[in-house]
Amino acid sequence: MLPESALMSSPHVSPIGLYRYDALNRLASIAPAGQEVVRRFYRNNRLTTAIQGTSHHSVVQAEGLLLALRRVESDQVLFDLLATDQANSVLHSLDAMRNQAFVYSPYGLRSLQTSALSVPGFTGQTIDPITGYYLLGNGLRAFNPTLMRFNSPDTLSPFGEGGINGYAYCGGDPVNNVDPTGQVFKVVVAVFSTRTIKSVKLISEQFNDVIETARKGLIPAVGSSTPLQGSRKWLDDALERFNDSQSSFIKNLRQVNRHFATHGDERLSFEQAEYYAGLASQVYSGKKSDPAAFGAAAIKWARQFPQDRSTAMVGAAFNSAGALISGAVQKKQYKTGNILRNTTRIRSGSTAGTP
Repeated sequence: MLPESALMSSPHVSPIGLYRYDALNRLASIAPAGQEVVRRFYRNNRLTTAIQGTSHHSVVQAEGLLLALRRVESDQVLFDLLATDQANSVLHSLDAMRNQAFVYSPYGLRSLQTSALSVPGFTGQTIDPITGYYLLGNGLRAFNPTLMRFNSPDTLSPFGEGGINGYAYCGGDPVNNVDPTGQVFKVVVAVFSTRTIKSVKLISEQFNDVIETARKGLIPAVGSSTPLQGSRKWLDDALERFNDSQSSFIKNLRQVNRHFATHGDERLSFEQAEYYAGLASQVYSGKKSDPAAFGAAAIKWARQFPQDRSTAMVGAAFNSAGALISGAVQKKQYKTGNILRNTTRIRSGSTAGTP
């Protein structure tokens, strides 16, 4: 056996790359020979971001399901929506310019288009740019999709959960099983079915809340004499001074606020009421257009989604629709020249009516 010094200096040894691991035994970086280092970052033991030079790829996921890919390339920020199957394999990628479809062999062999830096593919895994293997378990074991087997034996084989064949992938059934850790495979159908049932139940419950909230905003309670109270009364009083406005934003805002009040719905904080009143004031003074005000309100409601899903969803949807409709109306006014007359009327009215 050659001494270590002789082996290291041997002219016949030509490394094709270098792998580095962190303290948690996760693959931290990959350095292909002659190329920039690929640095990998994790959250909850899932790969979230890979950086190579000026290129950044970040995966957006929820409960282990891939949703989107955020790319930074040549100082441009791009987004891809991802469509996956029950095994979490990416089948479609949609961005602003194109829709890509991807296919795989049963053992994950795929085309060069899906082999780019940190682009998830077969069962949501990325390909090692040096070898073309899948480094499962965040770099624990290398799986070769061409040979359809692991390069190293499973430490849980042959007497543990790894099975008799320590090199086999998914027990020889890659269609119905997945192995994200590189040690113990899982049944796809069972995992997906449980998650789907929970998701459908949650979506169903939220959908009913959304429908009820939307109904309250669109239709006032019949025969209701409930007086305005709290933040809804404060907002209505604040909008009183804009009574002569022809703004669709101000008119709809006041109407929807009153509709909710007739149902006794007080899910409007004083902070939100002040924000709406501020938008109305900017619209009335001509500082903001109706579409801009609707758009700002939609963004505001979207940010409230984690706290109150049904109200936030309705608020974001209502205001997004308002932005689209008022935008189309405003475009027509620009073509006919009516926008100039309306702007003059708004400015003259705001001079007299704004405190």
